[in-house]
Amino acid sequence: MSADHGTAAPYLRLEQRSAGVRVRGRAEAAFGHESADGQGVFARWRWDGERLLVRNDRYGMWPLFYRQEGAALTVSPDVRVLLELGGPAEPDHDALAVFLRLGFFLAEDTPFAGVRALPPAATLTWSAGRLRLASARVAPAGPAATTRRAAVDGFVELFRDAVARRLPDEPYVLPLSGGRDSRHILLELHRQGAPPRLCVSGAKFPPDPGADAKVAAVLAARLGVEHRVLRPRRSQFRAELAANPAQSMCTVEGAWALPVLAYLRARTPVSFDGIGGGELAQNPSMELIRANPFDASDLPGVADRMLLAGRTGPHVEHLLSPRLAGLWSRERALGRLVAELERHTGAAFPHASFYFWNRTRRAIAMTPYGLLRDGPVLHAPYVDHALFDHLSSVPESLLIDGTFHDEALRRAYPEHAGLGFASAAPPPPTPVLVRHRLGYLLRLLGHAAWAERDWRRGGDGVLGRLLAATRGEGAGRRVSRLLPIAVYLLQLEALTGRRDTAGPR
Repeated sequence: MSADHGTAAPYLRLEQRSAGVRVRGRAEAAFGHESADGQGVFARWRWDGERLLVRNDRYGMWPLFYRQEGAALTVSPDVRVLLELGGPAEPDHDALAVFLRLGFFLAEDTPFAGVRALPPAATLTWSAGRLRLASARVAPAGPAATTRRAAVDGFVELFRDAVARRLPDEPYVLPLSGGRDSRHILLELHRQGAPPRLCVSGAKFPPDPGADAKVAAVLAARLGVEHRVLRPRRSQFRAELAANPAQSMCTVEGAWALPVLAYLRARTPVSFDGIGGGELAQNPSMELIRANPFDASDLPGVADRMLLAGRTGPHVEHLLSPRLAGLWSRERALGRLVAELERHTGAAFPHASFYFWNRTRRAIAMTPYGLLRDGPVLHAPYVDHALFDHLSSVPESLLIDGTFHDEALRRAYPEHAGLGFASAAPPPPTPVLVRHRLGYLLRLLGHAAWAERDWRRGGDGVLGRLLAATRGEGAGRRVSRLLPIAVYLLQLEALTGRRDTAGPR
């Protein structure tokens, strides 16, 4: 069910019965783009009447979910389909404990205990009621023996190769921000003689100051490419109300991008996405990473500081009733997070490895590939296999200063070295931001009063707790972080099917 045009998501449900297999949905489906050499971001399944085969890309970037119930199996790129066709939707308490604090799910977790994401490089087969699942997941690469100059030069050359393998042969539209990842894509496409006919930038919601689109416009003008800013067609509350379930309740990000994605769907057969660039080349959270060194001998300490610095930090406790505070406790989150961190201890840059395989794969990817499931071919040069292997082996010591991508851009395109980047730092509170927060809250309360009256009767009192959080010192910053999570919790309660006073189980 797309956020923008409401078409039902494809699915396949197989039920082994005594008389044979009952089949519902599509016997064959393919998503994304897979090149002849197996590159790209994609997922696909095929049922031949006796055996189901499901495959996906090397990184498991394309969202595809499955649910097994006894001798029945359902697969779909939309979690809601699995909930509609299956049994009770029990929450996964450990997974939610992490998500509510960090803002993304780990590994193959989803909000629901019976629903799993397909792992990276997966081969899932089902026959005669029996499921088999294997994953050829890429092991974290250890640090390469290299110098800073060689690592940067390798980045420049391998990125050029990655773009060259994906050059469009027809006019196309390119999303452009004020950051590094999309700039690198545009500059390289321009260098190789294949610039877009148009660049588009999305206008984000407050407190974003709008610098992204301004910097993007300057760069596009330098290259002689037309540039357009696409404004939100709805309020932040309305956008998130649509985007959260359309992204399978796996992220609360991405709603701002709805106008950009709708434009790409309607206006271009192919485009590019910078996914992976940040985590691999110059993590936007580098300041926090430096303040929280990865100590393999003290993973609980690393996890504790990571939770504190997460999307909601300690603020989420304001929304949780005593019952939910127990089910989705910080202790549960800590245990689950430590288990995932252990998988990245041997990586060249453990933080970067952790964020790529979790935040990038499970949250950021939901926007281009979840919301734009039926859109144009979307190339992702940063996850080109050779480039990924190179960047993921660059030692932490060469990346930790947070200038690696900047240096690569200066070296590859010195004529544009003077153009700065949009700041990711939130601006101080302003009257505009205060009005925006108040408008969001009033829309939420109005929706609960007229359209979703069950939200007011929820057994865990999310709305009342949100209103209580608007009082006291630091209320503005606290409420900014809590509003999207409050909407998410109310939607989650509805999806679990519990409309009584007990709330979600």
